[in-house]
Amino acid sequence: MAQFSTLLLDYDGTLAETRPAILRSLKEAFEKSGFQAPAPEILKDQLAHGGTLLTLFASVVPDASAQQTKQFVQHYRDYYPVADLAETHLYDDVLSTLSALKERGKELIIVSNKHAQTVRDSVERFKLNSFFSGIIASEPPYPHKPHPAVMDRVISLLPDKKKSEFLMVGDTAADLKFAKNVNIASCWVSYGHGWREECEKLSADFRIDHFKDILKIIA
Repeated sequence: MAQFSTLLLDYDGTLAETRPAILRSLKEAFEKSGFQAPAPEILKDQLAHGGTLLTLFASVVPDASAQQTKQFVQHYRDYYPVADLAETHLYDDVLSTLSALKERGKELIIVSNKHAQTVRDSVERFKLNSFFSGIIASEPPYPHKPHPAVMDRVISLLPDKKKSEFLMVGDTAADLKFAKNVNIASCWVSYGHGWREECEKLSADFRIDHFKDILKIIA
């Protein structure tokens, strides 16, 4: 078993199945903003990159003005809590696995490209706060995964940790590239939202097919 004291956990597609809520909210936001919503398969492909809401919108509507972008984001965030409440759920065994990790003395931090307040609200709704030492997510002016500067925010929470103590656990290329960019170990979550072929090519140090499998590789 591997010796890691600290796990950096992605949220969407790793701890929680959020894709139905995201797709529903994207459709609503595109239509409210006066754009035709792309087909669900196109949006799923965009989500597989593991980017932010802004990078997704820019990919779909590259010529959008700053005002259109702002309106789209606002429509999405206005609607998402409704969809999240109706459709988001934790993956199987997440609660029991987080409990087991804490019993083993592991430090757990969420590192997500999702809007920070949205992650905090979801974590609170599922009563996960007690498991985590911090939540690092998308908020200005900070960069997002896979940018290596994200690690600066992690280190600010745990300044005494060595890089060899960290394991990044996530489902998309953004997670795995981030781990490579900052020279920490990575674990690919195969059941999430990422593109299988892309993620396999990135050669993560570990792979899990169910969240509880993390217990088999963490001492």
